[in-house]
Amino acid sequence: MQSLGWDRPDMILITGDAYVDHPSFGVALIGRYLQKQGYRVAILAQPDWHSADSFRIFGPPRLFWGITSGCIDSRLNNYASMGHRRTEDVYSPGGRLGLRPDRPLLVYSARAREAFKNIPIILGGLEASLRRLVHYDFIEDKIKRSILIDAKADILVHGMGERAIAEITRRLEAGKTIAEMTDIPGIAYRIVRDIPAPADGVRLPSLEQIEQDRHLFMDAQLTYQKHAHPGDKSIIQDQGAGVIVVNAPAQPLEADELDALYALPYTRQCHPMYDSQGGVPAIKPVEFSITTHRGCFGGCNFCSIFFHQGKTIRSRSIESILSEADLLIHQRGFGGTITDIGGPTANMYGMTCTKTGPCARTSCLFPALCSHLKANHHQMLKLMDAVLTWQGGKKQKLRTYIASGIRHDLALQSPEYMQLLARHFTGGHLKVAPEHYCPHVLELMGKPSFEVFEQFEDKFTQMSRKAGLNQYLVPYFIGSHPGCSPEDAIKLTEYLVNRNWRLRQVQDFVPVPLTMSAAMYVSGLSPRKKTIYIPRGQGEKKLQLALLQYHDRRNAKMLANYLSSSNLHKLLTRIRHAQSQTELRKGR
Repeated sequence: MQSLGWDRPDMILITGDAYVDHPSFGVALIGRYLQKQGYRVAILAQPDWHSADSFRIFGPPRLFWGITSGCIDSRLNNYASMGHRRTEDVYSPGGRLGLRPDRPLLVYSARAREAFKNIPIILGGLEASLRRLVHYDFIEDKIKRSILIDAKADILVHGMGERAIAEITRRLEAGKTIAEMTDIPGIAYRIVRDIPAPADGVRLPSLEQIEQDRHLFMDAQLTYQKHAHPGDKSIIQDQGAGVIVVNAPAQPLEADELDALYALPYTRQCHPMYDSQGGVPAIKPVEFSITTHRGCFGGCNFCSIFFHQGKTIRSRSIESILSEADLLIHQRGFGGTITDIGGPTANMYGMTCTKTGPCARTSCLFPALCSHLKANHHQMLKLMDAVLTWQGGKKQKLRTYIASGIRHDLALQSPEYMQLLARHFTGGHLKVAPEHYCPHVLELMGKPSFEVFEQFEDKFTQMSRKAGLNQYLVPYFIGSHPGCSPEDAIKLTEYLVNRNWRLRQVQDFVPVPLTMSAAMYVSGLSPRKKTIYIPRGQGEKKLQLALLQYHDRRNAKMLANYLSSSNLHKLLTRIRHAQSQTELRKGR
């Protein structure tokens, strides 16, 4: 600030992560975006929250505080699915723990208010976005009110926040009050004396009603999901300590706007002050990656992307992507490989919908492919060809991989895509997410049948062999999802044992706020409002996770006790053999 001659910043962005100036990190995107519009942006990364002193270092912001907990929900960042504290914080320098509070949005807001009075506080980022309404907190095992109420902030920006934060900034610059911003898409705000509720707003069950009857949690989810589209009606919900309004999401950025956003002058490195502390581990997987698009129309029930990025695909131009690739190969530390070129779902690049007007579907793929979706891979194939041509035109030997997730059911629509994927864009292993084996569990997840995965596996193997490559799929599975009983977990394990699969990618289900799967977990109901089995308690969750990792000797005692008591002796014998083989391999 001193070298720039600033007397004060226009806004101060506070983040619970260490600062990484890379377009995969939200605070860097918003900071660079506001800077491009001519504002003086200061970023306060992982401030000491034990007093307000750290929040006074830049002086008071002229327009607002912008507060985010970081790239992911702080509960998921700080705690494992069983509720245990994580042993590393990859978004902190050197992976150190203890550099962020448990509830950053609440703590940072309180300290900012203490540091300087009467300056607007705006919440944003993934945690704020997903906790915009009454939600379930898996650490406290409690239904919580909106984070906007608890943080006592002025506005909450949900979804990808560029449009909303730009409009808020313009109005604050023009001297407008919070009461004069209630029409901005992509925000949530509180009803107070001078801010009435919208007359045509849709009311959800209140916090008190949901606490008294958890079935209403599913009602709230279904109603909100129906209206969570740009241009739809606002949502109203009583939080017990006040009433909030959540406006419809903002329109996603257009292709040229995305191109401009990703062309901003990111250093693509963590701040130099972290060099002596071992850097920031979270940059390693994404440092040499390229984001091609935003949005996902897969609509998996356990995933939050629909409620944050939306289902509309907005893709960058091929020219913009190749320009970023040109920058990466000159980046410090580049080793010849662009580790990923993709988005939330890599093979949705360039796909569009022909439907006009509102659409109530959360998934364009489940339970069947929507007739309005242009599901061809035409633009994706053009991009892949362009990348290969670009690589061939360089003097150095380069490789580009697609390491982010793909939809295997969508990939089957294009043999040409699968051929290019197997031949040129897979580095020996391709991550794919069948998620489960049992049909009714997959239906509750919003995923295609397991037979579709097997078709994809056959095609991918054929394409790899045709290319003269020995490549494998790395399947990803989830345990303890709502609707998955121990019997279902056994069926999946039997399949894994029959295939001799030793999984590397497994996840214990976590009820992420605002997802349909979280609503199932809380209410005990399916989206069709039928009672379903809910795995609860650490004992069962550990069992289902152990069944997924049956080959691990550390699970031997638990599996032996359960399988013996269930008269599954043949399966136990085969599992013991697999555990012995795993130990032998380790010994070698």
